[in-house]
Amino acid sequence: MKKSLCCISLQLQEKGYKANTMTKTRFLTLERKNALSTVSQRTLNNVHVAVNTFAFCASKGWNYRISSDLFPLATLPEANLSFDVLPDKDRIYAEFKRGADIIKKNNLRCSTHPDQFVVPASATKSVVEKSIVELKNHATIMDLFGLPQSYEAPMNIHMNCYKGDTKDIAKRFIDVYNDFPVNVKSRLVLENEDKPNSWKVEELYDLIYSNTGIPITYDNLHFRCNSGKLTAKDAMKLSMSTWGKYRPLFHFSDNDLTNKNPRAHGDYVRSIPEEYVGVDDVDFEFEFKAKDYAIERFEKEFKL
Repeated sequence: MKKSLCCISLQLQEKGYKANTMTKTRFLTLERKNALSTVSQRTLNNVHVAVNTFAFCASKGWNYRISSDLFPLATLPEANLSFDVLPDKDRIYAEFKRGADIIKKNNLRCSTHPDQFVVPASATKSVVEKSIVELKNHATIMDLFGLPQSYEAPMNIHMNCYKGDTKDIAKRFIDVYNDFPVNVKSRLVLENEDKPNSWKVEELYDLIYSNTGIPITYDNLHFRCNSGKLTAKDAMKLSMSTWGKYRPLFHFSDNDLTNKNPRAHGDYVRSIPEEYVGVDDVDFEFEFKAKDYAIERFEKEFKL
């Protein structure tokens, strides 16, 4: 079992390695020069934090899910931003190169998980347009880190579109998908969802994978909340079959017993889901709130 840290190392945060954000309101209230300087410094910091997290994960033998917030406001139309307009662009590109070197040297598998507002299948044109911009931005960042344009470095999203006939939704998604540039298309994977009546493994398989070859990211907690007709083992095996020559990258989490919402994630691993027991040809992203502390405790308690 190869484990992945998701986005944040709490241990590095405690040492001062923290990502910075910037609001749209703050950016637009500043003069252009000052706004660019501020977002540039924050982007440089964020890429630096990511690179140090690569090194941290490499030292632990883990993989890493890259945060979606490295470049604040990168896709905001009013901001009109790109790396090349940032005052610190040379230092930022140097950090990307340093990160790429760490990834290559340590054979570090990296992924991304764009936010849930990324919905290529939406019936609303503006949502689709924003989704395309977001996915292209994520792909550019993965390219700058030297990550392969393949499912070895997956970009995982949800369909997150429920109203209407699923066949119509699938067609809208596929129409958009077919026009994606190769650095998006070659990495995009889809995850089974946790809300009632949302996209289940068999629906993703029948309506999306069968028509596109897009792999399915199996999430054990999502399956528990929204199982469908398959057993957990069969759903996982079906998802594994969609990855072809690539090692599947699945999600591993458990619910928070103190939260009434069964979809809320817990802090630490309580047990290994039955469908994951004995599985050694899958990588797992640990979606626990205790982040790196959760992985370390898991390794100690479960000897894995």
